[in-house]
Amino acid sequence: MKRIALHSNVMRTIIDFACILGCASRDRLQKTKLPTLIVCTVILAVLGVCAIAQAAEQKETVRSLDLPDAEIVAAYRRAATQNVLAAVNPKVFYGYWSVCADGAGFGYGCTYPSLDGHQMTDALLFLGQADVVKANWDYVRKFQRPNGQLPLAILPNVAGQLIGPPSAQSRVDANGGLYRHWVPGDPLRALAGATYIQNADVIYRYTQDHEWLVRQLPSVNLAADFLAGLSNHDGAVGGAGYYVERPLRAEFDGVAQCHAADAFQRVAALNALAGNHESARRYQELANRIGAHFRNRFWQRDHFAEYIHPQHGVITKHGLTDVDWSAIATGVASAEQVAILWPELRDERRFYYGGMPTGIAVLPDSYESWEFPTPDRMDLAAMGRVWYLECWARARMGDGRGLVESIRKVCQVGRQNGFYWCERYTNKGGHGAEKYCEYPANLIRIVQRFLLGVDFGLDGTLSITPVVPDNFWHSGFGQTLTWRGRTLSYRIQRDRMTGDYCGKGTQRLCVKLAKPAHKAAKVTINGQPAEMAVEDGRWTVLLPAAPVERPCHVEIQ
Repeated sequence: MKRIALHSNVMRTIIDFACILGCASRDRLQKTKLPTLIVCTVILAVLGVCAIAQAAEQKETVRSLDLPDAEIVAAYRRAATQNVLAAVNPKVFYGYWSVCADGAGFGYGCTYPSLDGHQMTDALLFLGQADVVKANWDYVRKFQRPNGQLPLAILPNVAGQLIGPPSAQSRVDANGGLYRHWVPGDPLRALAGATYIQNADVIYRYTQDHEWLVRQLPSVNLAADFLAGLSNHDGAVGGAGYYVERPLRAEFDGVAQCHAADAFQRVAALNALAGNHESARRYQELANRIGAHFRNRFWQRDHFAEYIHPQHGVITKHGLTDVDWSAIATGVASAEQVAILWPELRDERRFYYGGMPTGIAVLPDSYESWEFPTPDRMDLAAMGRVWYLECWARARMGDGRGLVESIRKVCQVGRQNGFYWCERYTNKGGHGAEKYCEYPANLIRIVQRFLLGVDFGLDGTLSITPVVPDNFWHSGFGQTLTWRGRTLSYRIQRDRMTGDYCGKGTQRLCVKLAKPAHKAAKVTINGQPAEMAVEDGRWTVLLPAAPVERPCHVEIQ
């Protein structure tokens, strides 16, 4: 009996390692009918190869970035290796990551699935860590309540205890989940559900794992229903501050309206993909209602209100705020509103506190004491979450120059601090956690999503639509992308793209170059003319499957 138990334990351990390295799926290994020792021997024989291949792939993904800006390239690589990847710690559990590069900030073994969870998930997917991300998803899902609510944080070391200052406390659930903030007014109520939906969206886009999506959708829809419960009949989303606590922004934060509308659009699309058309229709209607209410109620002639308070009404006295960035970034603002707002927003440098992007408002000294539930003003600062919105808005508006200028400021601050970034910045410098992963994670996301314009479509299409200044187009840029066992190494210069693709399946590729696409362009695959489609100024071509030793070569010019 002891020998059987030992074999079972060994088998489970080896299966765990095989799944960690992505060598095989757990279900397939557990269902095999081969003898245990044979299975173990086979798995062990390939574990070393898998580990070496995964490490090489990760290294290539980080090192391949080719930009005509050494500052950005250096910061990107250190953000990846020294911060985001360094925060991953399988010693806690497979799929665990800290929100700090040292693994200790904000508690060893603690998880922060709200906001941080999406920033890290998205960055890690770009760094080839899909298995880690999926494992983290499974861990967080265990903490979802029957009503769909997800925790703000998971704090095993203080499970069942009160946290917060003596004057304002909240009890951590017995399972370690924190479901109510200790700050009076309970901010961040809309954050966990939206983050969960965002994660489901990017995981599916990156993996195209339809079976995974179908299994997760009931849980995702439950989170969406909890988020829907925070909105009223008019379409106003409650929950106080979306990603800020002090100021509280009770009760209807403008940032929350934009992110909720975006989240419902995402979950509607996922349901439509899975054939759940009634759910898709319902969530899209919610997104439309929230967006319409925001455009009508928050718009104040030339900018958006910051929040709507139950007693003080519409709050606009802090000037331009992160709500304005958010409205453009998420596409909730109307074309007419954008036309008025963007010229005011584009070159507004008062958002840069001490030179660091991006603060929550251009008039931070105008906040009053009643807007803070506690004496400190913790979130009156520049933060990576606001910087991401700024860059998202700049990308949507095609502002390559402004995008690069903003990225370089963050890179320069990182270099001055050994390529670590603080949690928050004011005119007095950085404060809070000193090796916080928010800025480095968002640096990876911003370079990939907005600067290089990399997007994995729900239909599997890989789009590359860069938003870069003229000197980038002139000098050229590129990288190697690796996803789903596929690799594309490409370089873009002016009106020409060259690339080499290998993968077991065909790959639809959509590309935007310096000048809009036209039907007179020439597209070749392995030197032979290839069919292409032109739409919205972009070329679309279907790359054939190709082995690693004989990748297909594509040229667009």
